[in-house]
Amino acid sequence: SDLAEKAIGQLQHSFAKYPTAFGQWLTAHELAAYGVTEIALIGDPSAAMTQTMLQVIQGAYAPDRVVALQRPGEHLPIELLQGREAIDGKPTAYVCRNFTCQMPVTDIPALETQLKR
Repeated sequence: SDLAEKAIGQLQHSFAKYPTAFGQWLTAHELAAYGVTEIALIGDPSAAMTQTMLQVIQGAYAPDRVVALQRPGEHLPIELLQGREAIDGKPTAYVCRNFTCQMPVTDIPALETQLKR
């Protein structure tokens, strides 16, 4: 981590001068600075609201997001999905950062708020 930050720091002048040449470096910098956002989505993949939530989650370029989808009642061997349930039968999203999850959400405005930094 320290080595990566040092390498990124040495290239800052080049980033500013040639931003399109350093796309992967800028992605690495963002991941080092902010970490990964993990999203557990519990819902029927064919349901309109689940699809809308997926569109919101995947709508913008966000290489720092990991998404796991599980149908209600299904139990997949993915740690992010363990203990996650749909609330009141609605598609439910759990947005997590640094191994800490925010309160589960079942509506689009709340999901959008949680996805912002």
